[in-house]
Amino acid sequence: MFKRLFERDGRLAESRDTDADWEEIGRSNPYYGVLTDPRFRAENLNDEALVDFFRSGEGDIRQASKILKRRYPDFAPASALDFGCGVGRLTRALAAATGDAFGVDVSEAMLVEARRSAPSGAAFGRDLPDRVFDWIVSIIVFQHIPPERGYPLLKALMERLAPGGFITLQFALYRDPRHSAVPGGRIAIGEGFSTISNVAALRNLPKGEMVMFDYDLTVIAAILFAAGIADMELTHTDHGGFHGAFIYGRKAS
Repeated sequence: MFKRLFERDGRLAESRDTDADWEEIGRSNPYYGVLTDPRFRAENLNDEALVDFFRSGEGDIRQASKILKRRYPDFAPASALDFGCGVGRLTRALAAATGDAFGVDVSEAMLVEARRSAPSGAAFGRDLPDRVFDWIVSIIVFQHIPPERGYPLLKALMERLAPGGFITLQFALYRDPRHSAVPGGRIAIGEGFSTISNVAALRNLPKGEMVMFDYDLTVIAAILFAAGIADMELTHTDHGGFHGAFIYGRKAS
C-alpha cells in the first residue's frame, strides 16, 4: 500500500516519475488513491462505499457551485473540464451540473475505471481537449504534480477557459514547522505520512508512492492574472498541518 510523502524541495522532482506512480496507484487502488479512506481500499470496496465515494464528489461540486453563485449570481456553466479526474469522482457531478464535462488524467488505469458506467455528458481522456470550457475544476490534483510541470499545465488550462468562465482550483502551499524535512532522507510525521528531504530518498522510493508538492502562491497568481482572471476568492485548507487554498475566480469577458 502506498504512503503519502511530502517533498521538501521542488528541484527534487526531477528525479521522480510521478506519472508512473499514478499508473501503479490506478492499477492497484484507484479509489483509495483519490480519497484515502479505508472504505475505498480495493479489498474493502463494495456497492455502498462506491455510492458514498461518488456522492462525495457531488457534495464538493455543490459546495463549489454555491460559492461561485454567491460571488457571481449569473454562474451557470454549460461545460466543465475536470483536470486530474482520477476515476471520475467530480466529472460525474460536473456532467450532471453542466451536461458537458470532460475529465483528464495521466493514468490510463484510472481512466478505465472512470469510463465504467459513465453518465451521459461525461467523457474522459489523457490529453487536454483543444476547446474552451465555462468552468475549469482541479481539486487535490496539483499537489501531486511537481511544480516545474504544474505551472505550465496551469497555463495550458487557463488557455482553455472561455471568456467569462469560472475556476475552482486547489493547491498545497506550505506546511507547519513540525512537518519540515530534516537532513538524512525520510522522516515519519504520522501514520502513513513521511517527508522526503533529499534526492536519494526520493529516487529510492518504490513505484506507486504518493508524493506531494508545495506551490508558490505568487507564481499561481501571476499565471491567473496573465490569463485575465483578476477577480478571485481564496479559502484556507488545512490537512493535518499541510496548508493550502481553494481558489475561486472568473475570467474577464
